[in-house]
Amino acid sequence: MSRKVSAFVFAVLTVMVATGAYAQFTPKRIWTLTIVVNVPGAVIVVDNQQLPGNQARVTGGPHNVQVMADGYLPFSGSLVVNGDQTFPVNLQPAAPRNGQVAPMAPAQPPVNGQVAPMPPAQPPVNGQIAPRSPARVVGFLLTINVNVQGAAVFVDGVPVQGMPIVGPGPHSVQVTAPGYQDYTASVNVTQPLTLNVALNPVVRPSTLTFVIPRGYHDPDMHPDDPRSFVRIIVDGTLVNPQGEMERIPVQPGRHRIRIASGAFSVELGDMDFRPRTDYVLELGMDVKVRVSKPGVR
Repeated sequence: MSRKVSAFVFAVLTVMVATGAYAQFTPKRIWTLTIVVNVPGAVIVVDNQQLPGNQARVTGGPHNVQVMADGYLPFSGSLVVNGDQTFPVNLQPAAPRNGQVAPMAPAQPPVNGQVAPMPPAQPPVNGQIAPRSPARVVGFLLTINVNVQGAAVFVDGVPVQGMPIVGPGPHSVQVTAPGYQDYTASVNVTQPLTLNVALNPVVRPSTLTFVIPRGYHDPDMHPDDPRSFVRIIVDGTLVNPQGEMERIPVQPGRHRIRIASGAFSVELGDMDFRPRTDYVLELGMDVKVRVSKPGVR
């Protein structure tokens, strides 16, 4: 390589490092996903791409697997890849043969939710099938039941559907749905696990706004005069520590309201508040006049 070309390459690399452009070339972690099928010659599709064999190189996260073979029911499922994994698929015969149903392995997913290892089925060589050592268990079914239809489920920050297969060890689970409080949990998976999630609806509190007519304001009071500070007390607790008078939040239900300022206190009594409702309370004053004659009781 000439000195001019070397200098040009060095200059380009220097610009890329200086501007951070090299960051877009950071490679993603790639894992080997091996699909083991109990039917020789089955068609295997991963993420809508047919495999030439039974292995795919995939990034970490959720992936869809489809397996088809003549005379067998098709299989479709999803799994979360977080390392080199072996995913077994047991196809079921579609119809009886010669009046008899051929024996078949347990339906996918396996009994008790455990992803049972199995050696890949290979065509015989010289009339014999070469023995293979059993593969290790690579994951367990994590069943997440949610009380809200359409809720989004995340395992380790990755969106999942159905019953994902996760590796042994700790995993984070998050469930979200519009209008409901988020659910987060950490689970340690050592066997097939079922997680029942009950999302709680988000209840917007009611608000209270207090209006004091201008005619009730004492012109001798000033903002820095503590006697001019109006206190709003709900169930015995001060709810306007900064003197705010508008949109004071209060939980739906029945509450006792009291207003105090200076030397007077007005008890409004118990009031019922509905959720997601804004209330405006305007103060008034009734004047009662009593007339008595001298010497008359």
